[in-house]
Amino acid sequence: MNKRFISILITATLVVAQSHAEKKDTVALVPDVELEEVTVEWHNEVREMREATMPISVISVKQLEGTTTNINDALSRTTGITVRNTGGVGSASRISVRGLEGKRMGIYIDEAAIGQLSDYMSLNDVPTDMIERIEVYKGIVPYRFGGSALGGAVNVVTKEYPPVYLDASYEIASFNTHKLSSAFKRNNKKTGLQFGLGGVLTYSDNSYEMELPNLDNRVVKRDHDRFKKMMIGGSLKATKWYFDEAKLELIYTATNAEIQGIDFDIREAYTHGQAAITAISLKRDNFIAKGLDFDFDACYSYGQNGLYDAAPYRYDWDGNRYNAVSAYGGEQGNYASDSDNRTHDFTSKLNLNYILNKHNTLNLNLYATHTRQNPKNELMDLSFGYQTNFPSHMTSFTVGFSYDLTLFDNKFMSATTIKNFNYASETKVLEQTFINNPKEIQLNKNYWGGSESLRYKITPRLLAKTSFSSEVRIPTSEELVGNGYSILPATDLKPERCNGLNAGLLYHRNHQYGFIEIEGNFFLNELKEMIRYQADMIPCMARYANFGTVRTKGVELEFKGDVAKVLYLYANATYQDLRDHREHETGSSAENPTYNMRMPNIPYLLGNFGFELHKENLFGGKEQNSRFLVDASYIHEYFYDFEMSKYQERKIPTSFTIDSGIEHSFLNDSWTLSFKVKNLTNRKVYSDLNRPLPGRNFAFKVRYVMK
Repeated sequence: MNKRFISILITATLVVAQSHAEKKDTVALVPDVELEEVTVEWHNEVREMREATMPISVISVKQLEGTTTNINDALSRTTGITVRNTGGVGSASRISVRGLEGKRMGIYIDEAAIGQLSDYMSLNDVPTDMIERIEVYKGIVPYRFGGSALGGAVNVVTKEYPPVYLDASYEIASFNTHKLSSAFKRNNKKTGLQFGLGGVLTYSDNSYEMELPNLDNRVVKRDHDRFKKMMIGGSLKATKWYFDEAKLELIYTATNAEIQGIDFDIREAYTHGQAAITAISLKRDNFIAKGLDFDFDACYSYGQNGLYDAAPYRYDWDGNRYNAVSAYGGEQGNYASDSDNRTHDFTSKLNLNYILNKHNTLNLNLYATHTRQNPKNELMDLSFGYQTNFPSHMTSFTVGFSYDLTLFDNKFMSATTIKNFNYASETKVLEQTFINNPKEIQLNKNYWGGSESLRYKITPRLLAKTSFSSEVRIPTSEELVGNGYSILPATDLKPERCNGLNAGLLYHRNHQYGFIEIEGNFFLNELKEMIRYQADMIPCMARYANFGTVRTKGVELEFKGDVAKVLYLYANATYQDLRDHREHETGSSAENPTYNMRMPNIPYLLGNFGFELHKENLFGGKEQNSRFLVDASYIHEYFYDFEMSKYQERKIPTSFTIDSGIEHSFLNDSWTLSFKVKNLTNRKVYSDLNRPLPGRNFAFKVRYVMK
């Protein structure tokens, strides 16, 4: 678990940010001499990250404070990123980087994975006010993160805090949505002890109208999609003990989400979950030997989650009533459910970084996870007449060794990494779902992977990057052993392997108003043994399976910068072509009818554009700042099944949405008022298998910071 994972919920920070650009947080001054003129390059942490060897996009604090209301909004406007939601607030979502999505993505907070806790929390639970920046790594996951991921990684970096700090905000939005967050931090300078306390409450009816293409474009109102979430926590950190930083963190989270029907009018089913989490982190520079940095994190969580679906009747959208298929009830399928699943998750990471000299650095990363599931669903067992889910456990251990080389006065950099992946699991499965004959399955497998990334500064303003990788992704516990109520075990899954190539150019120039940045990338990936979510023979049940080989090629282009004293612009475009590269049907010698066809349900052409007008003391007075923002997003139509005919209608239509916002802060950012409009033109938008998303909606937010 990460160093500040719970602090994101309980503490906030003082941010000094005077423009949309990353130009203000000065780290070093590097003179660049051109024809006897001296240009001063302002290098901050974001700029240094952009100049690293691997392809990366960085979302700065000011971009987060614009028209975004959550992390997914910010990610969806980033080059090469798509975020597919299934509905409104709290709905399931999948993040895709260059077409590789879902569990292939590493999700981190302060460099520590939260994938093990996906049943209880998501990135969207982190308030944007408490984030310093978001790092999006494409293709290669930094070695210091540990674990296994293929498509890349999203790392949320939370803010640092002054000695005494209070942050409170309240947002009210369309569809009876309310969000409340607060944080308090206190630092005792004499003892070096710091403590914080705070939390987040979210509620939404999600009661927007939706048009159902599967029912002749009938318009209905979502009337069973209420979402409630609470997260509270506290932390204690010591900075004057043996370790430079020793931290203990505690958090509790609880969620309740109704299930909205699309094909049928679901009226009673819902999911629920709660978890208690504890984490420790230890950090020390020059540990044992000079130049050796020690970083250790560990987290344990105990969780309970389940699905309740035991209504005696089902209803269609005309109000007609039907008996449930099972005698024990259930609106979604052939069985009833009242699951009470208990999970134990443990994660630990040890990172040792040794700086030999200014040219050479070595890194060793050890990453371990253990998950134990105890599913219980008596109603489901009664529906089938026998036990359907069984206890399971899964353990993984990843060892990574990396070598960084810097030459030619920092013009050339390389990062070389090799990894070993090992995992073991044990469970019981029903080979034939309708036959009561469980079989015990034990697995223990080992794989190798590696990557190489290079960067060269052609000029002080222009650099080139290239990277190669052959990475492995271990199946998650949910993919291997299911979740106890909707996903069945698939213990014969093979790990995914992705061989990837990236090549790009990055141009960055500072000027009197800020900066100008232009970047272009070409990428090519071959994903083998792709793991795909697919329906099972039992209605409303599914399991994961190896699909085969998928090949991706694409390009990205991005421009952003301060084009005038009061104007910031950005624009980006992505083309990503994912093709089915199986010559034969999976597990068969028969020719594959979809060979070389575009993969379904994945956008292939997308782009974003936006601008910000900002001015201090626009209405007179002092210590005030005003901003007006517009963000536009375009996704070209794509099919959610293989395109077997040009007349095929199974497609998600083109979407073009515009968001706008006004923000005004005063008393030196102590108070901030913001008003946002999403989907300004009220366009009909569909996502992920043609699920309707909200139309025009509004949000008003007030935030107070005491510092």
